[in-house]
Parts: sequence; C-alpha cells; structure tokens
Amino acid sequence: MMISRMKISGNAKIEKGWAQLEGVKDVFRNWWLVLRCSFIGAGLGSIPGVGASVIDWIAYGHAAQSIKDADKTFGKGDVRGVIASESSNNAKEGGALVPTIAFGVPGSASMALFLGAFLIHGITPGPKMLGEQLDITYLMVWSVGLANILGAGVCFVFTNQLALIAQVRITVLVPVVLAITFVGAFQGARDWGDLYALLIFGVIGWTMKRLRWPRPPVILGFVLGHLIENYMFISVNRYGAEWVFKPIVATVLVMTLISIAIPVYRTFCAKSGNDDEPKGFGFYRKNINGDFWFTSAIAAIFLLVMYKSSQWEEFGARLVPQTIAWGALGFTGFILAMSVFWNAGEMQRPRATQLKEGDGKAHYDLTTDLTHLDRSVLFRRTAGYFGGCVLFVLGAHVIGLLPAMFVFVLCMMRIEGKEPWGLSLAVSGGVFTFAYVLFHKVLHIPWPPSLMGDWFPVLRTISSLKLF
Repeated sequence: MMISRMKISGNAKIEKGWAQLEGVKDVFRNWWLVLRCSFIGAGLGSIPGVGASVIDWIAYGHAAQSIKDADKTFGKGDVRGVIASESSNNAKEGGALVPTIAFGVPGSASMALFLGAFLIHGITPGPKMLGEQLDITYLMVWSVGLANILGAGVCFVFTNQLALIAQVRITVLVPVVLAITFVGAFQGARDWGDLYALLIFGVIGWTMKRLRWPRPPVILGFVLGHLIENYMFISVNRYGAEWVFKPIVATVLVMTLISIAIPVYRTFCAKSGNDDEPKGFGFYRKNINGDFWFTSAIAAIFLLVMYKSSQWEEFGARLVPQTIAWGALGFTGFILAMSVFWNAGEMQRPRATQLKEGDGKAHYDLTTDLTHLDRSVLFRRTAGYFGGCVLFVLGAHVIGLLPAMFVFVLCMMRIEGKEPWGLSLAVSGGVFTFAYVLFHKVLHIPWPPSLMGDWFPVLRTISSLKLF
C-alpha cells in the first residue's frame, strides 16, 4: 500500500448511522459458516502452541475452499471472508481455556495472563478445576462470553470512529506501523538478529506477494515447526517408521495429500483464454520467469539444509531437517518441471488494481499487482521503502533505537510521503513520546548500546537519556 499510495479504504465511503446492521444480517445469512469456523477456532484454540497467528488464516482458507466461486470474490470485498476469520478468532479464547484450566498450560497469550492471575490468587489449575472448584471454572467461561458481548457492543458504538483509520493517508499510517513493528520485533528477544530477520522476511514476503505465492503457510510453518520436530522425534523413537502406518496417522496423511493434489490438478488442467495456444508436454522457455527463479532459490535453500544436516552425527538432530528437505525438494522439483515442460495455457490471474463498481458498491481489490504503476516509479518506490527500512536499522546502531525511530518516521513521511513539515514533526514526535513513555518509563526496557553512547558516555549516566 505504501508503494501504490492507496488508502486502506480506497475511494470507498464510510457508511454513517446504523448501516453496520447490514453486517449483522450478513452473519445470520451465513450462520452455517459462522458455526463451522467457530468450531475450527475453538478446536484449534484448545491446542497449545497453535496460537492466534494461524487460526484465522486456517478458517479463511476453509471458507475459500468450501464456498462456491470464492476465488472470484474473496479478496475483493466478500464479507464471508471476514465472517470466517473473525468467528474463529472470537471462538479461540474459549478453546484456549481448556488446556489452561485442565492442565495449567496456557493456550494463548491472554490465557498466560489468566494463568498468572491464578497463581497470584493461590489457584492451581488441574483436575480440581473441573470438580471441587467448578464455580471458578464457570466464572471464567461466563467472563469470556460476556467479554465478547461487551466488546461487540463497544465496537457498535464506535464503529464510525474506528472506521476512520481506514481513510488515513497511507504515507502517514505506514511509517507509524513500521516504527512500532521494528521496536516490537527487537523487544521480543532484545537481539539485533531479530531486526535483520524482519528485513529479510519482509523482502521475502514482498516477493511472494508479487509472485502470488500464499504467505499463511509460511506463518504456519514457523508456529508449528517446533511442535512437529518434538512430536516427530518422539514418534520415531517410540515406534520407528511404523508410526506412519498407524490408522489415524495414515488417514491424516492421505487427506493432506488429497487436499494438496486437488488444487494442483485443477491448476494444471485450467483452460486459458487463448484456446489456440498449444498445450501438453514440451519445452516452454517463456515459463522461465521470476516465479521459476524464486522457486529455484527455495529449492537451493533446502539443498543447503540437506547438505548441512547430513553432516550432523546425532540421528535425532538430522531427522526433521532431512525429512522436511526431501519433501520440499520433491514439491519444488515437481513445480519446476511442470512449469517448464508442461503448458496448460496461461493462467487467468486477477489483475484489477482499482475500485470496481459492478453492482453499485465499491469493493477494494486486495489482489492488486501494481501494474498501474510505471516500472521506473515502481522501482523507485520499492527501493525507497526497503532502503528506508535498512537505514532505520543502521541508524539504530548509530544513534539508538528510539531516536532512530523518530528520524525514520519523520523522513519517511517527509521524503517518501511528501507530507507537510508540521504534520511530519507532530506524528513522529507523538510516536516517539508514546514509545518513550511505554517502553522506557513504564516497562523499563534496556535499550541496545549504540555508537552514540560510545562516543558520548555521559549520555548513559542520565536515567532519562539511557536510550543509547
């Protein structure tokens, strides 16, 4: 959005009054979708480690696969995509109560706070919570239910005010969000490596967006990766290779392979708009494009993983990297071979970049591919965006993380966004003050040492200036 310079809302007008009641009607019209996705949210929420970062994506994917012609409407204003993800998101907290109460294992970040409150008040989670202390359990269940109702009521009252955020100019909104994202990424483990990882995966995510590679599976891989490694190690140690042939495991594996095979089959059997183009096996040089090279880069990464892990002496250490690498090489090899030697015609991809008025309503197309921008403009804005992010990290090394945040927001708004000096200074100063009060004064976060602090050690002796 920063590169396209489009607002979140596009040119759509925000409805006034009680127009949000139309959304309530949409929920009742799609009651079966609400129930299905709520079941997904509650079920996955009860599994510790899955977390809120993937549940809404899974529900959205379920809706996209189960609703007819979803590929034509999802991402272009179809309210069913919102209903699917939000119904699962609201239901996950109820599911997260299960492991928190029964086993003392928090199912989400909010349940971790709940668990801390238990211990402060001398309440020990466990089987007693389902028997002797059942009144406390019901109290928490009702608390979660009432919180959803009260939250919905507050949102109804302030809908018009909250919706105004979508009309904030993107050149004002993006620098603020980016600055907070960088500071938040560092505070997670307080390691510079997290900022480097943020930059690298930002570029990877941008590339995947441009090539229309789905990004939710990457999030799923990071969230579930350590669980897969732990339980696969246990399964192999206990049963050897026989665990794969257990009835439940075999059924899940078959269902997974079918769910992967069906979309692949549909993709390669899809008909193009040009029926005169030859289809079938052969060598198609035109398919050696950006998508091909990105897939090749991923394959090269897994080749490196396979080579490095093969040198480890411990079988348990090699197990998951080798398994994942072989599987990934199989998939990427298939994609590369089929893209070069098989032609099913040019795929019809959505290329809309503007608002559409087909049924009288404005819909913002989230699948924009930036084809409305001149190549030179696209290159300059992309370089300015990622260059600014790199300079932010370098500036944090030189003058400190919080001062660099102030300079970053100011420069991004003024240079990239061409915003007035007054507004740029006000927003950057407000963001800096918010972060300073919250992180420095309230949370007492220790900031990483910078070159400025090395040059002027006196700055580190003043408590209010220990930012360097």
